[in-house]
Amino acid sequence: MQRVCSFIHLTLFWAGVMSAVVLVPQDQEKTVPVGKSVTLSCSMKGAMFISKHYIFWYRKTPGNTMTFIYREEGVYGPGFEDNFRGKIDNSTNQAMLELLKASERDEGFYYCASDYHPAADSLLSNSKDTDI
Repeated sequence: MQRVCSFIHLTLFWAGVMSAVVLVPQDQEKTVPVGKSVTLSCSMKGAMFISKHYIFWYRKTPGNTMTFIYREEGVYGPGFEDNFRGKIDNSTNQAMLELLKASERDEGFYYCASDYHPAADSLLSNSKDTDI
């Protein structure tokens, strides 16, 4: 039996490590046709700079397996680097994850999470005083 059109359903969740920091999804649920691309995004609220945090993306499959997909600086989980692209937009405090070509195995619950990066404080404060 041939499938005429298939869609997969993606649900986005978020988590912040500090009570004052919240990651808010642009859309909490998305449905995408198999073979098409889709972008998930989270905005950081309650923090001045998303660049002071590591942003992580995970997927939980219908079988309840939680798998690491991406962390900024080009760190991908095994098998995800070919079909996913992560991006951080510091100007809008947004983290984005693009699924380049959706397949049925991509269906699941997607999570963006943050972790404070303590070294960012000194890096940012030093960069303000540096003349180029």
